[in-house]
Amino acid sequence: MALFVMWAGTARAQDETREQPPARTGFWGRTQAPSDTLGAYTDCLWGPVPARHDSVSTDLVERSRPAWETAVMVPYWIVGIPFRIVYLGLDQTVIGMDKLGLFGAAAEYPGLKGPFETYIMPVISIGDVEGFTLGLDVTRHDFLGPGNMLFLQGSRSTRKADELSGGTLFNLGKTWAVQIGAGTDEKNLTRYYGLGPESIDGDLSYYHRRTTWGGFEVDKDVGNKIGLELRTYFSKVEALEPVYEIHQSLGRVHGDEIPFGYPGQSNGLTMRLAMYRNNADQTGRPRSGGFQSLGVSLFEATDDSRLQYLTYHINLEKFFPLWHTDRTLALRAFVNRISNTGPVEIPFTRLVTFQRPDELRGFHSLRFYGMGSMALSAEYRWPIWVARGRDDMGVDAYLFSDIGQVYDRTAEISMDHLRFTGGAGLRLIDSERGFGARFEVGLSSEQTVVRLKFSQTFQYDKKGMLYGKNPTKVY
Repeated sequence: MALFVMWAGTARAQDETREQPPARTGFWGRTQAPSDTLGAYTDCLWGPVPARHDSVSTDLVERSRPAWETAVMVPYWIVGIPFRIVYLGLDQTVIGMDKLGLFGAAAEYPGLKGPFETYIMPVISIGDVEGFTLGLDVTRHDFLGPGNMLFLQGSRSTRKADELSGGTLFNLGKTWAVQIGAGTDEKNLTRYYGLGPESIDGDLSYYHRRTTWGGFEVDKDVGNKIGLELRTYFSKVEALEPVYEIHQSLGRVHGDEIPFGYPGQSNGLTMRLAMYRNNADQTGRPRSGGFQSLGVSLFEATDDSRLQYLTYHINLEKFFPLWHTDRTLALRAFVNRISNTGPVEIPFTRLVTFQRPDELRGFHSLRFYGMGSMALSAEYRWPIWVARGRDDMGVDAYLFSDIGQVYDRTAEISMDHLRFTGGAGLRLIDSERGFGARFEVGLSSEQTVVRLKFSQTFQYDKKGMLYGKNPTKVY
């Protein structure tokens, strides 16, 4: 009898073992085999897991949005309407182009293949001074050696502005580089409102401004994201009577208050020594780090004017990641100051003014003239479209504000002379996470300014001589 009971218990245990498969070890830890019993639990990485049941239900309660959060979101959605429309258009356009296979075979360099291993790129831009501009850029990579470059560009605008310039870059080892550049820049309808921070828009006049330059720059990478540059160039700046808008010429509008140096020209040599530090990870969507530069320039006249002066420049930029993915706050502050070390007055064409990259983007370039300038800039950036699987290529939107003024004496720095501007824009980011172009609308109490440019006020490209940029516009 005892043997029968033991055999029956053993058989029942074996049957239960066959009916209940052993527990399995899964990706998240040890899981319990299926069971119909309630209360059977097992342990895993996230804690006890109940056994599988016939049905499991739960109630999901969504937290109601407080009234203050709704009020804050209303202007956000209103401002974002045009950006969402642009996003939809760009997204569908690129998807359609991708289906046609237009992104299948990329060229080695951007542009159309030209003679002598050059690449030609048509350029369209909108400037506050130049107007609508059409031009061509010609680039020759590995010019006279690997890593070198030759660049030429020419343009013509609807406001009678012409530019022809170019330059070369030669890499001398890993830490040295030499740039050589020259060009001419002619603007028939340059605006002039007066001198100092109190000039008013009602005094708008025009003059013909012509600039010619040529020189070289030596760059040295000293490590730890720090570099040095020594730039030397000759420049001639002419201020002439306008051929167009004669009824609003500078001489006719300003009468007895004609600035020193009009009409006339200024010739001279400039030597600039600067140090910069760039620890931002990219130029397209930098999320941390910054860009800082400090420079001093000496101008010595080559004509009989005996003009001589020093110009000091300080630029501080910093990028802060925000609480949403890929959203960034960019801050910038800059100061420019002229110290007259010669026996004569400085002509107005050589004075400090707001022009790229040191701009108040709600005003036209060259709107104010003074012995010094100072400004603060802020940009809130966020992506609105990114090409899927294209290494972050896309379009970012941004809101910006610039606050600053020009001054002749430090006593003129005051809240009464500060000018406030703001606006919004779009930034094109290329496939290498670099800055491509910007389209922005700047607003101020005087005017609305529309710009389409291939350079930015933040992280201004240091290869200015190579790309033929007018060095008299960069302090």
